[in-house]
Amino acid sequence: MNIKRHIIPAVSVMLVLLTSCGRAQVTEPSETPPETTVQRIMMSTEPRETEPQLPIFLSIDYSIKEPEIEDEEGQIQYITFYRDGNPIEGKITHPEGKGPFKTIVISGGLYSHFGRYSNKAQSYSEKGYAVIEFQFQNGTPPDSYADPEYLGDFIFEQVLDLYAVIDSLEYISYVDTSNIYLYGHSMGGLVTSYAGTLRQSEIKGLILVDPSFYAADIMHFEHKQTITTNIYSLISKCMIPTVIITGTEGSFGEDPHFFDEARAALPDCEYVVIDGAGHRMEGEASEKVVERSVEVMKKWDARDN
Repeated sequence: MNIKRHIIPAVSVMLVLLTSCGRAQVTEPSETPPETTVQRIMMSTEPRETEPQLPIFLSIDYSIKEPEIEDEEGQIQYITFYRDGNPIEGKITHPEGKGPFKTIVISGGLYSHFGRYSNKAQSYSEKGYAVIEFQFQNGTPPDSYADPEYLGDFIFEQVLDLYAVIDSLEYISYVDTSNIYLYGHSMGGLVTSYAGTLRQSEIKGLILVDPSFYAADIMHFEHKQTITTNIYSLISKCMIPTVIITGTEGSFGEDPHFFDEARAALPDCEYVVIDGAGHRMEGEASEKVVERSVEVMKKWDARDN
């Protein structure tokens, strides 16, 4: 089986990239799928001598192989994605039928349990979308919670995991690869903002649910800085449509201007505030997130047509 080699050529910084529960048994493949090296572009805050105020683009290599998908009927299939030989636990929830379906890839909050967003996945599938959930390699909830010491490195690794999942979608028959949306909640909203901006030619739109933009400017790195901490400068280059969804009891709180800087930076941004919703967007707020985001995505589709 052949796996395509995906290459994004290096680009000048003066150019905008027009281009972020229970586990079932996975069926063993008859042979081990070959790995392929993938080259992508990440952004660094290390300045160029001639352009000290602008970030540079770095080429990042990692490997993927064809994901393993359980061979069972039904509307949920468990999937094992791979990055650099390491497994990424995932699953797809999809509508009835063979598809392919417009697909939403969910990046969860910091140390969120695998399956935390399954209610939303089920709701989206009832509205005609396939949904990919996955567990970041470094995202397993610890025995005692503590913020990562080197948050910059932590987020960088999660961006690469999301990259690997995106690169693997072509092997999932239920997925319409021409209609991919990225959904990111909390710290996953930060991860989604990086991946969505840098790979926007492959993404239809971003759904950012109470994204933790504030964390970008306080990220530390163990060695060399690998990604920009100026998230607003980065997302100002994101030309695909984006919606920020928050609640009056979430990050928004009593400050109606909490996301003003992000809204001003994003060239194409809608803003949804759910009254009474908290940061976790659970209960009634969960369904409202799905309803409002579907309304926005349909609006984007109508605009494209």
